[in-house]
Amino acid sequence: MKFIYKNILYKYLIFTFLIISINSCSGRISNHGVLNIEKHINSIVDNKLEKAEIEALLGNPSTVSAFEFNKWYYINSSIKHFAFYKPEIISLKVYEIIFNSENQASEINTYDQDDLNELYFNSDVTETRGNKQSLLGVILKGIGNSNLNK
Repeated sequence: MKFIYKNILYKYLIFTFLIISINSCSGRISNHGVLNIEKHINSIVDNKLEKAEIEALLGNPSTVSAFEFNKWYYINSSIKHFAFYKPEIISLKVYEIIFNSENQASEINTYDQDDLNELYFNSDVTETRGNKQSLLGVILKGIGNSNLNK
């Protein structure tokens, strides 16, 4: 009789362990950037809001153009994290707000994940010369740094 109870206990323990391990790999979705921006973005140009009003409505921009200070960018993204796999971008939207000379919003451009460009980086490495020491240089440097006057 004890053997039967022991087997049932092991089965429950294994079942419980499997349920817990399956639930722990369910993944999560994280949102970055300005939330609910879609609700406010259409009213910005219609009402000709100024920079201060947009900043009060949406918060600080994610970035400002380095070359044209009349362009603000708001970036919104959702990323899915699943166990140990590489995170996957579910959605990505970039809102570009262009201001006229009176600091009023004149145009809004929307970019999504399909508009992104693939960037390829060159992985070649150029070795710098002059940093390597010869064996004789290492030996002489070691002799010069020794503290024999103790």
